[in-house]
Amino acid sequence: MSESVLFVSKPIAPPFHDGSKCLVRDVARNLTRIEPIVMALPGAPELVPASGALRVRAVSAYGAPGGFTPALSANLRAAAWLFLRSRASVWHFVFAPNPRTSRAGRMLSRLRKTKVVQTVASPPRTFERPEHLFFGDTVVAQSTWTRRSIERAYEQAGLRPPRLCVIPPPVPEIAVPSADDVARVRAEIGLDAATNYLIYPGDLETSAGAETTALLAERLARSAPEAVIVFAYRLKSPRASEVAAELKQRLDPKRTRFVENTPNILALMSGARAVVFPVDDLWGKVDLPIVLLEAMELGVPVIALDRGPLQDLSGVVKVPTLDAEAWEREASAFLREPARRASIAESQRQALDLRHRARSVARAYEDSYLELIAESRGH
Repeated sequence: MSESVLFVSKPIAPPFHDGSKCLVRDVARNLTRIEPIVMALPGAPELVPASGALRVRAVSAYGAPGGFTPALSANLRAAAWLFLRSRASVWHFVFAPNPRTSRAGRMLSRLRKTKVVQTVASPPRTFERPEHLFFGDTVVAQSTWTRRSIERAYEQAGLRPPRLCVIPPPVPEIAVPSADDVARVRAEIGLDAATNYLIYPGDLETSAGAETTALLAERLARSAPEAVIVFAYRLKSPRASEVAAELKQRLDPKRTRFVENTPNILALMSGARAVVFPVDDLWGKVDLPIVLLEAMELGVPVIALDRGPLQDLSGVVKVPTLDAEAWEREASAFLREPARRASIAESQRQALDLRHRARSVARAYEDSYLELIAESRGH
């Protein structure tokens, strides 16, 4: 029997606006030494492998797409498929750690005597009681910060940590938006071709990001009145609409735009002078959010908070504080200095080539799979 890896995750099917689904898609499409199997929906489109990679096999482990958080019934169906039907050599769990799912994963892997790679898709609210969160034979953090947080949690609990490693998320392959695409999204939000704008592509309700960006908008309204701030956000909770309404009432409508659940985020980012991301709480997101990697791929400069997992971003501009004055200084430079934009764009592309290309990330995961398979065979 050839060796195979089963990705245990949300159903791998469009739309790919979720970091954990993007990770599975991009790793599975680039494996060359071990057959990838993904959990999908009946009739879901097949993942096309990258050049030189193995065919991706899809299994109908789910009945419906679900949302950002799958329903209990969907999880039970996936668990039943895993226990009764999986014949994979190794399992790769990709989800935000929580006690219920981790308990089920630990029990199933022991019953089936199958080795597990567990990727921390996004950091948990707390790392306390780590033995209830992490069960993989190899646990993969997507940033140095998350790895250190796991190590500290085990140390404080007086427990030995599992095998830990850091593998950053891959940048997806994207189609660069055309000039017409960019012009169209500008028109949709009421901006002409000459208006410079910055974009905040983050949640409104789960961090200081929206408030810091709002303070930045207020400052730029005085120092760079020609510029606009675009808030591009997703409705992950009812609170998002409330925050958006509060910010719309507070901020100058001539200097701000609010775009909810846009399907054209790449075109919207392409037209921006820079991405601002003063986010101090990445709960529910990949350690290095995919939207930032996409901006880097598009050549759009990224300004990020130099805290937490975001410290692992290379090539971008990092701001050590949430103070709006510091963010204004950096944002103003990108609005007015084309040479600085070009320099940072090139640094970002070099960082992507070094750490985030899907083929390199897949190779690192494949090494982990094959190491565990060799251990299970007694080699």
